[in-house]
Amino acid sequence: MDTVSIVNQKGGVGKTTTTICLAAALSKLGHSTLVIDLDPQMNGTKWMLGRELKEDEASVLDAIITAGDEEQSSSDWPLARLIEPSDLGFDFVPAHADLANVEGEIGEKPSRPYLLRERVQEVEEKYQFGYLDEVDAYNASDEVYDVCLLDCPPSLGLLVVQALTASDGLIVPVSVDGMSMQGLSQLVSTTREVRKYLNESVEIIGLLPNNLDYRAGLVNEGLEALRKNYGDLVLDTEVPWRSKIIEASTYGTTLYDHAPSSDALEIYENLAQEVVSKTSIAETGKAQSSV
Repeated sequence: MDTVSIVNQKGGVGKTTTTICLAAALSKLGHSTLVIDLDPQMNGTKWMLGRELKEDEASVLDAIITAGDEEQSSSDWPLARLIEPSDLGFDFVPAHADLANVEGEIGEKPSRPYLLRERVQEVEEKYQFGYLDEVDAYNASDEVYDVCLLDCPPSLGLLVVQALTASDGLIVPVSVDGMSMQGLSQLVSTTREVRKYLNESVEIIGLLPNNLDYRAGLVNEGLEALRKNYGDLVLDTEVPWRSKIIEASTYGTTLYDHAPSSDALEIYENLAQEVVSKTSIAETGKAQSSV
């Protein structure tokens, strides 16, 4: 299973939209997909559930704060127990508003950068180490996934460090205005630090020019500057602004159901194919489900 973070510390660049639309496209291409919402704003969760999570409902936060905790049995909240099926072609794990205080919830555990990775690995390894019996006891998901997408909050705090530590790669949706691009160097630097100290395998899959309004005079200049400064790190796929994308999120559905004739659907399928070509998703594939 490839784990991919959708990340940018700047808000409003389309991280959640990219996550959901990419998940739908990957699923349509035959790749079993799991989405984990890590953003306390819960935009992905609201898209999937049509509502915010209630105070007493379980979320990814429960899995994170109990990981490796001997006093509060870590087996009480395996991530697979929290997986919600959906009608959109992929599964997801909801977020909770209390993720905003994840550092206070975790405290000063030395293992805190690794807690999410531990839980994600449980999902990947449940067949290999007999974990499936424990999962079945909770009536939890027994799906084997080709790819896990992490919808990250707009920050470079602990949740994002945990996500990068758990990830094989990251996709960075980016607007092409000057202020958005100014923050990219900080994200690239953070990724290098995570690779040096926490997860040597994490790589930037690509920067995704997103939400582009080609009618705006500065967009082409911004794209040129982005490709000049970051070269091959910039994905070939460019996602234009489309009202149908916004409508799909409003109605809690995907482009496949809401606007199957929209050119945006083809664009996200192109993105999915490009992501597959730059990762090992195609190599893992559905074959693992027969283990």
